[in-house]
Amino acid sequence: MIGYLVVCLFAFFVVYLLIPVTKRWAVQFGVVDRPNARKIHQYPIPLSGGLAIYIGTILTLFLFFSRTSLHYVLTWGGLMLILVGLVDDWYKSKGKDFPAWPKLIGQIAAAGLAYAMGIQFFAIGHFWSGQGLIVFPEPLALFVTIIWIVAFINMINFLDGVDGLASGITTIASVTLFFISTFRLQYDVAALSVIMIGASLAFLRHNFYPASIFLGDAGSMFLGYMLGVISLYGTMKSATFIALLITILVLGVPIFDTAQVIISRLVVGTPIYKADRRHVHHRLLRTGLTQRQTVVVIYVIGLVFSLLALSVLFFVE
Repeated sequence: MIGYLVVCLFAFFVVYLLIPVTKRWAVQFGVVDRPNARKIHQYPIPLSGGLAIYIGTILTLFLFFSRTSLHYVLTWGGLMLILVGLVDDWYKSKGKDFPAWPKLIGQIAAAGLAYAMGIQFFAIGHFWSGQGLIVFPEPLALFVTIIWIVAFINMINFLDGVDGLASGITTIASVTLFFISTFRLQYDVAALSVIMIGASLAFLRHNFYPASIFLGDAGSMFLGYMLGVISLYGTMKSATFIALLITILVLGVPIFDTAQVIISRLVVGTPIYKADRRHVHHRLLRTGLTQRQTVVVIYVIGLVFSLLALSVLFFVE
């Protein structure tokens, strides 16, 4: 347990120290999120938090742990997303729209790398009996793996709309994944979880309202990628229906938020990829809650989902 604490603190301090550096870089090159009719903030804010989180995470991985396929997936798959995300953030800082397809290609490539390195959604248990597995043919396994990881990349990206929300929910989910992985004796997943906890908390120190730095698309996509990959490698490793249920509960907030946004956009005929103000945090803000209150409410919902996941783990699985 002391080893986990050391790793967590190292990731925290590396990211914490890198954030001022990346903020200066973002301001120097104009990679900032400028206010508009859809944004809540009133001043330009650097979009470089994801770069600090990525560097801190990968540095911690390679200093403290031996090389595994999982580490290479997070390093190179994460780098793909950081690069395409930074380009997207640069376009947004200039008031331009970056085409959706290069981002999607980068996300699919990162997910495909995970599949090629053996991190796959390869089967699912029988829903009705709980006995035996339905093993997917390889094309279906590849398709489901890509859909799974790309979905999580975009869910965290969608959630990143209020100061401290995406990083806070990622922290809560990572703490839950840590308890689940230690219960299952999956120590490599536990180590990755504490790195995510340290990195996310360090960023949250600068990102909680009023934020002085944002994740940017680069950061939100990287955090979503890590959650998607770790969930496949860890909680979904047994491929049972209960494992799927636990994973869905751990990540209940982004899953619920994305589902209700997609449904509401389909109902009114809006393209599902078009940004709007239908997310849960927007709805809560319209009730009169402040940004702080909105984030705390969603944190509490995230904690409830996490407690449900742990209850299923301890009493059902």
